[in-house]
Parts: sequence; structure tokens; C-alpha cells
Amino acid sequence: MGRPDLARRAFDAGVAGGYGNTVFAHSALISAYARSGLANEAMGVLESMKGAGLRPTTVSYNAVIDACGKGGVDLRFTLGYFRQMLKDGLCPDRKTFNSLLAACSRVGHLEDARAVFDEMIHLGIGRDIYTYNTFIDAICKCGNMELAMQVLLDMEAKGVKPNVVTYSTLIDGYSKLEKYEEALKLCEKMKSMRIQLDRVCYNTLLAIYVKTGKYAEIANVCDEMEELGIEKDTVTYNSLINGYGKQGRLDIVSILVQDMRKRGVAPSVLTYSTLIDIYSKAGMHGDAFNVYLDFKESGLKPDVVLFSSFIDTLAKNGLIEWALSLLNDMTEMGIKPNVVTYNAIIDAFGKSKVMMEDDSEVGDMGIVGVYGGQIVRVANPVSRGGRSATDVRMRRSQELFFILELFQKMVQQGVRPNVVTFSAILNACSRCNSFEDAALLLEQLRLFDNFVYGVAYGLLVGSREVWSQAQSLFNQLGRMDSPTSSAFYNALTDVLWHFGQRRKAQQVVFEGINRRVWENTWGEFCLDLHLMSCGAAQAMVHAWLLNVRSIVFEGRAMPEFLSILTGWGKHSRIAGASTLRRVIEALLNSIGAPFQVERFNIGRFVSPSAVVAAWLRESGTVNILLLHDERVQQAAPSNLVPRLQALQL
Repeated sequence: MGRPDLARRAFDAGVAGGYGNTVFAHSALISAYARSGLANEAMGVLESMKGAGLRPTTVSYNAVIDACGKGGVDLRFTLGYFRQMLKDGLCPDRKTFNSLLAACSRVGHLEDARAVFDEMIHLGIGRDIYTYNTFIDAICKCGNMELAMQVLLDMEAKGVKPNVVTYSTLIDGYSKLEKYEEALKLCEKMKSMRIQLDRVCYNTLLAIYVKTGKYAEIANVCDEMEELGIEKDTVTYNSLINGYGKQGRLDIVSILVQDMRKRGVAPSVLTYSTLIDIYSKAGMHGDAFNVYLDFKESGLKPDVVLFSSFIDTLAKNGLIEWALSLLNDMTEMGIKPNVVTYNAIIDAFGKSKVMMEDDSEVGDMGIVGVYGGQIVRVANPVSRGGRSATDVRMRRSQELFFILELFQKMVQQGVRPNVVTFSAILNACSRCNSFEDAALLLEQLRLFDNFVYGVAYGLLVGSREVWSQAQSLFNQLGRMDSPTSSAFYNALTDVLWHFGQRRKAQQVVFEGINRRVWENTWGEFCLDLHLMSCGAAQAMVHAWLLNVRSIVFEGRAMPEFLSILTGWGKHSRIAGASTLRRVIEALLNSIGAPFQVERFNIGRFVSPSAVVAAWLRESGTVNILLLHDERVQQAAPSNLVPRLQALQL
């Protein structure tokens, strides 16, 4: 029935009537709590049983161990009951070990699961299909697929026939490791053994085909499910919505959502989060907000992932103050923002289109926003040329105020920043109009990490003594993944370039090249800038052309053409509207470099090497290519105290 409250009433009535104070009655109540995962209540009954002078049986302990596993109790306590059981002279049975294995599997403790499995063998207790399936699940959760397949062979050798759960678990394990070929081979093996795939298997298959972009196979799987009468559940729809959303098939996404409603399949938090992300990336912000409104009416409890996705949508469209308003709603609902939530807003501020007057992609957007807890529609931003300088300055001042308020919230809520946060702060600084505004933002780094602040500020003001500290910072970055590390280098060089520290920017870029932050960027006769920020790329162009100049004066042979690759802006709203491409084109024109856009590739600049060599031999060229810093000082910034633990992800 799933009503432990009724079981409790019956038990209390029996005790009051003088006939319920028995081992059987206590064990039955423990089992009732166990089936509902009420571990604390089950443990309480066991202790009261002992207090009443009754000796628990194997059944009693089995029920408590089962309750602990289902109720998420610390595994140490669960194993403690097992040891107490042995101490009391009771013999564990298959049910005991199966419950222990399930508890180990839920928390991903493979070593404990292996110890339990080995103890089962040692005591000569037979293993059934549930035993093997649970053990395989624990192994797969830890990613040891080689061991999982060994256990599969062992169970077959022991005469235990694998079932759909066995294969479904293995297929999911391979899928999570992105070993899709192995997962699909197991599916074929299931079919050859005439084991019917269940909905879990089909959902895993759909997830694999979504990740690999095999949309014809997705359609085939859906047809197969339909023929077998296997109903789609929320997991099925989530995979399909995610897959077709990534493909840009919003028409199919709409049909899927309607089909969910028609079939009475309740959306999950992930469904809403995925839809918001899909519509946001497609620029359909009104639809994204409508999804959020539907979510608010659904009665589902939002999580930090959904809020972070929605906040990211607002922030990326320049509605930073409204994103902050939603952040307030989030905290009022008792959901603590994490560093990802804050990074979304800070990063959006640093890349805000309002901050850049010359962005050709700014236009009418017709945005719906959240403000003061209400959904409202605001006037479309005025397209470029129609926005006054006063309006832009006012908007920048407002955003500066909001971002400073955001830093205070991070400090108050004890949210530790990471290197992504620092990169976002530096991005915001590089978009500021004045050095004073940038310094005000940069000062916020002191709240989190005085060392990172000291390095960034020292480089900005031209301190010659800060470079050794910068080396220490770069060493820390070297332990991080490539995208995170390159994002920090890009942000740091951008802010240095923006405020005239061109030589320092180039120095940081060289450091990044030597540490292989940007892969395959530098070639003697071909420069690939598409992974670099605008500041880093410009510093790189100067350095690369100086290197080509050295080759020219050494008299070394060169290929017929030299090239600079920027990419063509495939992720921009307007084809070819790559900010990096425009910046590099402007730089090449300003220094007189004889490069032209390639005829059939607008993301590549080319020039005959002979023409470039002639230009580099001109007497004034070298002075154009040499970079200088606007600010140089001897003293290092004070209070440079390393606290690099904040950089850890």
C-alpha cells in the first residue's frame, strides 16, 4: 500500500492491546518503513526493539539495511548494521548482501561493493540475477567497463542468465563514457539473444543517437518503440527535444511538446531547462520566457540548473538588471546560486552589446524581461546610429552599478569564484570606457583573490617586478583544462591591449604560446587566430610579422603565399560577421600590411610572400610592428599575497 503511517498505527494499537510487542511486529514495521525509504524511522524501531528486550532477527537487520540504502544514509552506518548483525551471531543471507550491494551502488563505492561481493562468495551464499545486476551497476557507475564485462562472463559461467536489466546497465555505462560503438554492439547482442529491449534501453539508444547526430536512427528507434507499444516517457521526450533542438528543428520540438501534453506525459525540470536553452540560442526570447511562465505554473520545484539557464538567457541579451532580479527570486525561494549562476551574469556584462557602440549585430530584438518578479515587455533597443552617446554612457553606468552589486552578493552568500569568474571580470574591464571604471571593477578581485588582483593590476600599471608573480599564476593555469586556461589568457590580454599595455599583452600571448594554451596557432608562414580574443590576436599578428621579417632578412625561402586565419563568424547572427575578422582586418589596414581577404574564404587573409617581404624591408615598418606600453613603473603593487586556491575549479 505504501502507507507506513497506517503500519505505525496498527503497530501502536497492537502494543497498547498487549499483543504487539513481538519480534515479528517490530520487523514488519521496519519493513514498512524500508519500502518507503524512511531510514531514520526504521533505525528507530530497531533500537526500540532492542530496548524492549527483543532480539532482532536476520529479517529485522535486512529491513534496516534496505531502508538505509534506499534512504540515502551514509554507507558507513549501513555497513555498521551489517557488522552489528554478525556480532549478534546472525547469519546474513542473499537478501542481506543484495541490499548492501544496492547501497554501495547508489553512492558509487566500487571497492565496498567488491568487498561485499567477495564476502558473499566466501560465505558460500548463492548469487542471483539481482546480485549480479546490482554489482554490475556499481561497477558501471565507476566507469570500469572492463570489470563489468568480466562479471557478465562470470554470471553466464555460473548459469545465471543475463536479462534486459543487465544489458541496459552495461549499455548505459558505455554510453556515459562515450563509447557508443561498444554500447550499440551490446544492443545488437541483446536482439540476437531475443532479449526484448525495454524503455530504458530505448532511451539510452536515443541519447546515443542524439549525441552522435544520427537523426535517421532516432526516427527508426521512435518507430520501433511505437510498433512494440512502448510508451515514451519524460526521459524519452527530453532526449528528443534536446536532439532536434540542437539540429535547429524547432518545428519538431514544438510537435514533441504538444505530443507530451496530448499523451499526458509530465515535463520535468530538465524539459523546461532544455526548452529555455533551445529557444534562447535560436533568439526566440519570448518563447523562452513563455516556457518559464509555464514552468512557474507547473508546481515543479526549480533547481539551480534551470535558474542558471534562464539567468544566462537574460544576461546574454543585455538584460543584466533583470537577471539580477531573477537572482533575487531564486534566493527568496531558498535556492542557493552557485558560481556558474554568477559567472553567467558577470561574463554577459563583460560581453554586453550595450558596452560596444560599434557592434553591427545590435538591432531590434523585441525582448521580454523579468523585473520585480513580473514578466514585462520592453521597447526594442535602438539600432546602431540611433542611440545617443548619453544613452550609452547611462546604460554603462547602470550596468557597472549592477555588476558591483552582484559581487557583493557573491561575497555575502559565500560563493567561491573560480578562474572562469576572474576571466569574466577581466572581460568586463576590457569593455569599460575609462581606466577608472576598469580599476573599480578590477578592485572586486581583491574580495576573492588578492594575488590574481595583484598580477592583473600590476600588468595594467606597468610594474616590471610583477612578472615573476605572473609566472606563478600561469603555472596554476597550466593545471587546468585547455578551454578554461585559454579563456583566462584571452581575457587578460584583451584588457591589457584595450588600455594601452600592448607590449605586456604580447608578453602574455608569448607565454600562452610557449605553454601550448592555443593549439596549432603559430606557424612560420600561417597564423591561425580563431581561438584567440581580439586583444590576443592583435598582439600575435605584430609578433608573427616581426618573425616573418627576421626570416626575410635571413634570406630564407618562403612559400608563395602567407595567410592569417580568423574564422568567418559561423556562430554570428549575420554570416561573416565575425568580430575577430573585422578587428584583424582593421589592424592590417592601419599598419599597411598588404593582406587581402581571400576570394572564396572571408575568414582568411592572404598575401603573396614577395609583396609582404617588400613591405617588411621598408625602413618604417619595424617601428610600426614594435609594441609599447603606455604605463611603465618600477615598483610592484603592494599586498601581493598568494591565495591561489580560489583558482581551483
